[in-house]
Amino acid sequence: MEFRDDIFLGITAVVNALAVYFALFLSPAEVEMGELVRVFYFHLPQAIVTYLTLVVSLVSAILFLRTKATKYDAISESAAFLGLIYGVITLVSGAIWANAAWGVYWNWDPRETTTLVLWLAYVGYFFLRMSVENPERRSSVSAVYNVLAFLTVPLSYLSFIIWPSLHPRLAEGGGGLGLSGTMVQALVLNILGGILFYVWLMRKAYGVRLIKDELETKIAEDARIAG
Repeated sequence: MEFRDDIFLGITAVVNALAVYFALFLSPAEVEMGELVRVFYFHLPQAIVTYLTLVVSLVSAILFLRTKATKYDAISESAAFLGLIYGVITLVSGAIWANAAWGVYWNWDPRETTTLVLWLAYVGYFFLRMSVENPERRSSVSAVYNVLAFLTVPLSYLSFIIWPSLHPRLAEGGGGLGLSGTMVQALVLNILGGILFYVWLMRKAYGVRLIKDELETKIAEDARIAG
């Protein structure tokens, strides 16, 4: 069955519209956090997508190292690029949450700090790609770096468990958020909407990378013929 990009985008738009409606209008305020909980409905899905796309990048990098198929390098780079974008959104929305909840945008909380380290690790991934001219060597070295950089992902995820943290948890008691009923529905819809939109973006980013590869190949062939 052929993938219909327009239909998928339409479904994604509907799900996200419902998610926003639930988060802003149907979901009640949380007992401890009040109206601030609405920021959480948008912050958590972005964090989840950040982890998800970096998992995709890691798996693709490993597949490239095993097969040397350029498509896996393209997927890995595209996913890492989206990881940077979603990482920024996660950090910014987290800072907004922190300022409203704790009075400061940044307080070096373990989750904040390790997520920043994660983001910087993948900035390094792209600096590495730009520093290596040979395409085959660039893909191989970048894949190895990707595997090492991914160590920051579980560190970020487990940080507020390993170290004392103000970061809220999805549980009753112990500083956790008490979500139930419509609040859970709003959160699930926003997570689903975020993942669907990520899938659409990933397809577009991968397509752009393939076009870039085709152009570079054509330029190299023209230069060889001219030479």
